[in-house]
Amino acid sequence: MLPAALPHILTGLRTAWAFGWRTVIASELVFGSGGATSGLGWQINNSRYFLQTDRVFAGLVVIAIWGLTIDYIFRLIEIKTVQKWGMKRS
Repeated sequence: MLPAALPHILTGLRTAWAFGWRTVIASELVFGSGGATSGLGWQINNSRYFLQTDRVFAGLVVIAIWGLTIDYIFRLIEIKTVQKWGMKRS
């Protein structure tokens, strides 16, 4: 049953990763402005406060690259397992 369910499990993990990643960044933005002195969200918020637009966009690019990289890894795992177990659609 696991081979048949694995593509759906991986899709759920990819979705959970996306929601989790957004939540981590949002919490860093909220709590980073409350006294923390590190983190990507803190860096973006601090740069926004001092009108350092280039650093804000650099932080956003880093967030996007991390998210796309992890999504790509999940997608590769999904493709490899689906092909390995012969569940590829024709």
